Amino acid sequence: MTQSAAELKKLLEEIFEDSIVDSKERDALALATTHIPVEETLSVFTAFLSEKWGEAIADDVITSAERSLLGRIMCELNLELEHLPTQARLALKDVV
Repeated sequence: MTQSAAELKKLLEEIFEDSIVDSKERDALALATTHIPVEETLSVFTAFLSEKWGEAIADDVITSAERSLLGRIMCELNLELEHLPTQARLALKDVV
C-alpha cells in the first residue's frame, strides 16, 4: 500500500468513526482522492468497506446501526453492492 493509500485509509477511519459525515470531511475526502489513481482509490474504498463488514458480522448479528453505517459508507464512497462479498450483498440489498 502506498503512503497516499495508507493516508486515505486513515482518513476513512476518522470520517466514519462517529457514523456522521459532514461537509468538511467530504471535502477532505475529495481532496485526498485527487492525489491517488482511481484504481487505487477504489481498492482502498472496497478494502475499508470489507473491513467494516467484517466488524459488523464478527458477532454473527448485524445491528441496525451497523447496517446504517455500511449503507452510509457505500453511499458516501459511491460504492455499489457488487463491491461487497455475496453474504453482505444479500444482507444489505434493502439498505442501499
